Amino acid sequence: MDKLPAELITLIASFLERIDYQANIVWLLTRIKPVYRLPPFATISRRWQLAIEARTFRSIQLKSPELSYFAQILTGHRKRLLSELAYDVILPTYDDNACAKFETEKDQERNNQAFTYAVHALYQFIKSLERSGARMESRALTLNINNFYAPMDGTHRDKIEEHKQQCAFGKRHDLWDHRYKHSILRLLEHPELPSLLSPSSFIMSGSIYSERKVEPKSALLLARKPSNVHSVTLNLSDDEKRYPHIRQQSRYGIVRSPNPRVSRQFPSLRKFALSFFQVDPQNQYSSPPSALLPTEPSTDHLSRALYALSQSPTLNSFILNHIVISPELYWPANSPSTPPAWPNIHHHHVGFDLSTSDGEWYFMRDPSKPIGDDEGDTDSDSSENEGDDTVADSASEDEFYSRADTYNEHRELRAVGHYPYREFRTVPQSYHPSTTRHGSRRGPDAQSAEHVPYNFALPRCSF
Repeated sequence: MDKLPAELITLIASFLERIDYQANIVWLLTRIKPVYRLPPFATISRRWQLAIEARTFRSIQLKSPELSYFAQILTGHRKRLLSELAYDVILPTYDDNACAKFETEKDQERNNQAFTYAVHALYQFIKSLERSGARMESRALTLNINNFYAPMDGTHRDKIEEHKQQCAFGKRHDLWDHRYKHSILRLLEHPELPSLLSPSSFIMSGSIYSERKVEPKSALLLARKPSNVHSVTLNLSDDEKRYPHIRQQSRYGIVRSPNPRVSRQFPSLRKFALSFFQVDPQNQYSSPPSALLPTEPSTDHLSRALYALSQSPTLNSFILNHIVISPELYWPANSPSTPPAWPNIHHHHVGFDLSTSDGEWYFMRDPSKPIGDDEGDTDSDSSENEGDDTVADSASEDEFYSRADTYNEHRELRAVGHYPYREFRTVPQSYHPSTTRHGSRRGPDAQSAEHVPYNFALPRCSF
């Protein structure tokens, strides 16, 4: 078989399955590692090794503790093969007792240190590849920082099913993801991150694949370091409702002031996509929390920053999803009266939510719908609905339970406006102060109360 032409061996190798997908399904259910089928073929001969490695080193999924080992085996021609690197940041683990405790400031500081170290190690690793010259001769790199977790977090535990059963029978108290629900991973002060040349695409998939939240400012800093990046995709969380000041500072932290130079931070950017996920209050009689700073209640710094970014001369695709916006996204209040223009954007999509950035609603009740049709659960404050903040009596003498923190889901849902369930806002408001500019410009015209897409194709136009 070694006498076959190299092109034919490469073609044959392209038909081989990289992973035993049936075994992969078993892994999802039993935690038994999947079976990788390609490596044995690399032992046939040198030609087969080159053909197999062209596939195995093309796209790599890597955990942060594995980086040093990967650096040792990524040598010679293998450096030129790498075109996609997905990176999981593994945070410090914690013990069973900590599973029943909310994260402390000390815990968060440890996680921030681990996060900072992991991403700096990754960027230094990529920089070392560039200095060797190998990356400059190869294809562009897609860099995906797509997961952040500790080994004891939720679904990542080895004994997750056992722990669930213990909780069901009252033999274990566990906060699960509520332990770190209000924690945010952020980069600490550290020697300057190196600028990179090889990544052309940057993806951070935190809020989709990870229960951990990443500070938007830190995510933007990481995306900005690849100087030749053409595509940036960020999936972040804007859903902190229990502590509004955290959310307000998070949005404001993306840019400290309305800065027209934001567009210069991505000199080669062609596509920008941001999902800034949050859930509107499901009790639509309640008022959404304001996302604006109390000291500047009429200024939406996030929308202004995104407007400045949209002015990038190279940008041709601008996508926003699950986001709370204001008209300053298109026409900041402090900008000239001349309508702004986006001469280079060819595709723009906005999927915005029902609530406004200043804590109001873009939608109202359908006047033709009788009041009462939307009534859901009873708005009762009875102890039967509220539950109890204490652990079960059967465990009150257990030392483990005596140290446990408590979480009342029903009370938490009420506090953030998700209970009782009342959804009735389906008709766009005809007028709202936050949706006008100088009292003459209306807000978005929407057709339904779901995440409302606003699409238009722009060959060249101003609006």
